[in-house]
Amino acid sequence: MSAPADGFVVELARSGREVTVKPGDTILGALRNAGIDAAYSCEEGVCGACEVTFLAGTPEHRDFFKSPEEHARDSTVIICQAWCRSDRLVLDL
Repeated sequence: MSAPADGFVVELARSGREVTVKPGDTILGALRNAGIDAAYSCEEGVCGACEVTFLAGTPEHRDFFKSPEEHARDSTVIICQAWCRSDRLVLDL
């Protein structure tokens, strides 16, 4: 499965709100642009401050915080760097 070229939708499970993440943006950036508070610090994918549990979808991990093995085992995503391989990613936010 390849990443959607035209972006994807992030659904926030707690509020039911949906935000579109466009190419060239990040999940964190799209959330901030929509006025949604999310924890973050470095925005470089190295600190883990923006780590969020995902409930559905297939994230494409682009961070340096976790190894590929850790990503395969965990159900979290570093939202300052991740993309999505599916059309929708549901976050526990």
